[in-house]
Amino acid sequence: MVRNILLSVCIISLILPVVFAYSDDSLEDLISAQFKKNKDICTTVKDTLQSGANTKELTRTAIAMGHSACLVVKCAIEGGGSLEQVIKGALDAGATTEVISRCAIDAGISPDKLAGIFKREALPGLGYTPPPIAGPAAISVGLPGGETGGGFLSPSSF
Repeated sequence: MVRNILLSVCIISLILPVVFAYSDDSLEDLISAQFKKNKDICTTVKDTLQSGANTKELTRTAIAMGHSACLVVKCAIEGGGSLEQVIKGALDAGATTEVISRCAIDAGISPDKLAGIFKREALPGLGYTPPPIAGPAAISVGLPGGETGGGFLSPSSF
């Protein structure tokens, strides 16, 4: 009886790592396989989203693999990914807000909606306080030289 239990534990401990290693394909491998099949990153992003991949991780990984950030953002939005997750993933991958906003607008997202998400991303705490606006610099008008002082003017200095 004890021998059977030990044998079962040994077999399970040898089989489980192999099963988990082959069943847990990384997102990068999934994107690579889809890209080889489709030869188009847009179709790849949309298909991977439809298969249930995390939008943020998909966007970040696809951009990190070297695909165009603009194309990945547009296709992730068109594929039905959460806009906020697409933006977070693109920012994590190093895309600039200018590129993300331009491409999201190209995909049909309103600028107001984008501005709200970017504003939430920049929150330092619970509320957003814009930086104080500096007023115009004070202009002081005075005579050249700074002081009004009299003095003698000698004709020999001309």
